[in-house]
Amino acid sequence: MANKHGLKWSIVKKQAASRKLAKNKKSAMQVYIWNENPQARKNTSYKQRKHYYENKQAFPKKKLLNKDVNHLIEIGLLDERGFFVKGKKKNYITKSMTDAKGIDFYGMPRAR
Repeated sequence: MANKHGLKWSIVKKQAASRKLAKNKKSAMQVYIWNENPQARKNTSYKQRKHYYENKQAFPKKKLLNKDVNHLIEIGLLDERGFFVKGKKKNYITKSMTDAKGIDFYGMPRAR
């Protein structure tokens, strides 16, 4: 018997099952190192999990070693107005996208 798709019911059931599997594929392929779920352990080899963990450990942290504004300006992370030179155009002193005068990184006035 055909339904509104024009397909047999057994085929429609198989399509629904494959759609459900595809939806959960991302969560099934996530790699957890110390608290792995069984599904992730089945879908990834030990070698892949080990490489993932080693890369994660070797990746440098983006934490500032010294939070002194003058020191950060000296080493070149901040410009003279307090904006980060690389990365997000955020002002370190005011903790917003504008400096103390209300001017953004590009020198344009910006609403606070």
